[in-house]
Amino acid sequence: MTDIEPFSKSQQKQNAKDITSLGNQLTQLSEAQLSALPYPEIEAAIKEYKRITKGNARKRQMLYIGKLLRQVDLAAIEDLIDRYDSSSDAHRLLVHQFESWRLRLLASDPLVIAELGERYPELDRQALRTIVRDAQAEQAAAEGASTKAYRKLFQHLKRLHDQQLLADATMVGSSALDEDLEDPAL
Repeated sequence: MTDIEPFSKSQQKQNAKDITSLGNQLTQLSEAQLSALPYPEIEAAIKEYKRITKGNARKRQMLYIGKLLRQVDLAAIEDLIDRYDSSSDAHRLLVHQFESWRLRLLASDPLVIAELGERYPELDRQALRTIVRDAQAEQAAAEGASTKAYRKLFQHLKRLHDQQLLADATMVGSSALDEDLEDPAL
């Protein structure tokens, strides 16, 4: 007998149902949010799902999306869903992290830019410093009230994260394609 026991049929069905549910969550994302998906075939299937109006055809398309999802690494897809699902714990933690960085930037913490640079290699430090300087000046003039530059700083941090998420997802997607090309069994 092998060390790894195969999943029972019930467990396989539950896994398939969970993956199809993940596909259903993907269909709730907007086109702009879906563009971060590293798998163009899945993105096309989701766009087709959104176009279909008949009930049974939509159900078949959803099953097809589930089939496609079972063939890929789900980590990048789960990260994408967590990023845009405001009810997820990961999303809440991310928003709190952005808020913490914003407050530290406004308090002129010298370590936060280095921390952001490590986490986001594509960071434009000069642009970030300019936004922080504008936010500090507006905040001083507005006596601590939320200002346009204050919000812009938060949006800039979100955009940095989204760019990194897209870069990571693209890397995962291309490495999965490379593995498929190298596998002689396929």
